[in-house]
Amino acid sequence: MTEFCIFDLDGTLLDTLEDLAVSVNYALEKNGLPQHPIDSYRYFVGDGVLTLIRRASGSGDEGLVKALKADFDRYYNVHRFDRTRPYDGARELLEALAKRNIPAAVLSNKPDEFVGDLMKRYFPGIFFFAAVGKRPGVAKKPDPAALNQLIAQKGAEKPACLYVGDSNVDVETAHNAGIRCCGAEWGFRGYRELKEAGADCFAKAPLDVLAAL
Repeated sequence: MTEFCIFDLDGTLLDTLEDLAVSVNYALEKNGLPQHPIDSYRYFVGDGVLTLIRRASGSGDEGLVKALKADFDRYYNVHRFDRTRPYDGARELLEALAKRNIPAAVLSNKPDEFVGDLMKRYFPGIFFFAAVGKRPGVAKKPDPAALNQLIAQKGAEKPACLYVGDSNVDVETAHNAGIRCCGAEWGFRGYRELKEAGADCFAKAPLDVLAAL
């Protein structure tokens, strides 16, 4: 029986793809680089902002990457709410967990300063044990350090924990921490990647996660 449910954010609870894509494309254009179709960003995201920018720019020039990140940060800070929305059924899933007295948390590779604002805006009234993004000094997913910290803070037993995410990074993070992962098929990457990564179970839509508990 699951007693603690931890979620990825981008591509799992929130559809942030278009705002991320537009923000990176803004930075690319400003620095004289070609832009990409929005759908291409499904495979650029998931490993943190710096990796997103390196993939989109195709550049290993750290000076350029730094400039692109600064432009991305400025634009995304203003426009991160323009097109982002919760996935259909995400709020209902969180409410169902609350009714079952199963605490929920969020662990994302998105910079920590953005995570809290997004959760407050899109899930008002929903209690989260924690909502954590990438922080200085803590390795990003798929390193299990941040996930292990959350589990320890909650005092949960690992067999009673479930991580829900839409990418191979999420599956690897969960398994590196020694817990189960439910693959969110509705997200950015889809069933095939989650299957190949070894997800323990799958959900076609948010409310289907309840069957994995």
